[in-house]
Amino acid sequence: MKKVASITFGCKVNQYETSCIVDEFTQAGYKTTEFVKPANIYIINTCTVTNRTDYKSRNAIRKALAQKQKNPSIKVVVTGCYSQRKKEEIEELGEVDLIVDNNSKSRIFEKLNSDYDLFKDIKNQHNFDEISTTKMLDKARAFIKVQDGCDYFCAYCAIPYARGRSRSRSKKNILDQIEKLVDKGYNEFVLGGINLGLYGVEADYSLAKLLYEIEKINGVDLIRLSSIEPQLFTKELLEYFTKSNKICHHFHIPLQAGCDELLEEMGRRYSTEQFQNTIDKIRKIFPDVAIGIDVIAGLPGETEELFQKTHNFLSNLKFTYLHVFSYSKRSGTRAEKMKGHVNGNIIKHRSNELISISNVKLAEYTDFILNNNIKLKGVIEQKTDDHWTALSDHYVRVYVKSDENLEKKYLHLNPISKKYDGIEVKIN
Repeated sequence: MKKVASITFGCKVNQYETSCIVDEFTQAGYKTTEFVKPANIYIINTCTVTNRTDYKSRNAIRKALAQKQKNPSIKVVVTGCYSQRKKEEIEELGEVDLIVDNNSKSRIFEKLNSDYDLFKDIKNQHNFDEISTTKMLDKARAFIKVQDGCDYFCAYCAIPYARGRSRSRSKKNILDQIEKLVDKGYNEFVLGGINLGLYGVEADYSLAKLLYEIEKINGVDLIRLSSIEPQLFTKELLEYFTKSNKICHHFHIPLQAGCDELLEEMGRRYSTEQFQNTIDKIRKIFPDVAIGIDVIAGLPGETEELFQKTHNFLSNLKFTYLHVFSYSKRSGTRAEKMKGHVNGNIIKHRSNELISISNVKLAEYTDFILNNNIKLKGVIEQKTDDHWTALSDHYVRVYVKSDENLEKKYLHLNPISKKYDGIEVKIN
């Protein structure tokens, strides 16, 4: 039996797309295998968000090409954001069979054995590449890609150059996929995209309108949203939150810098005051909400004074956790040529300071859940030791003790005490 191996770097959108690509091969009779093992097809879905992910992507390509040297019949396929931006670098690595642009991933299986060129300039792509599957890597929740691309071109970010302009998936295809996944037993759905809040804008539609439609599907119990820009929490979206009993009380919101000087320099579309106002509006609807925040340490021009502004802003802000990124210079971005690049050791030190803030905030939120007996919901993933575990609707890892088989069950839960990295709960 022929075998296909894949490896994915970067975001959940990439992970979803790899699942869809591999699903086509398995439907054609291929067996999946680990990337480090012999295979007939190697698929590398790359990322370019940092220099480190560029390096990891190249390293994986080299490993696949080493297998191809032993067996020339092996096919090596490379796609994703690194290959979109640096096609020539990949070609220099060796005989890659197919380099695929980010808007043609759905056609990899179809075109693998042809001379068809599957690489196009992403700037000219205006249609959503319909790529779908009902086989999810995650047994408990289903990730649904609804949007691709970004129109914002922030100074530090290479992703718009790799993903192109914002494009939205059709409502019909989204709802059809969710209905099929409900039939397969899924009841928690994660909506994702490169800039999710832009969903529907090119067609006079919106994320809020889509969410209302998803809520109507019988069998959908939980809806989780991936990252949304602060200025895209529209009045319509906030109103939807007030009416929903299925949306998770957890939102991830990119801040990137907690000082107005850097926000303006990097082309962000809000001030710290506007960011604070967004958090306050969400909290007014969901007082128990979990808020995750992206922040970048060491952006060009980040003096010690400006870093302290970010440090103070975050210390005084009510949120749950941080995703801390160390600034990585990306070729072709405006930030690459800016003055005031920060020394790597200083960036590392500042990152650690921000992580310390995050640790404190997360501990405070865990105490808040316990002290206020906040009711939780979640879909059980698996059993670890003597506890079943789930990622709750408040983004807190929960553990429930039971002799029953609870796998994939949607449960209402009451908090008991701290446990491992989360909270022990009992079934309500």
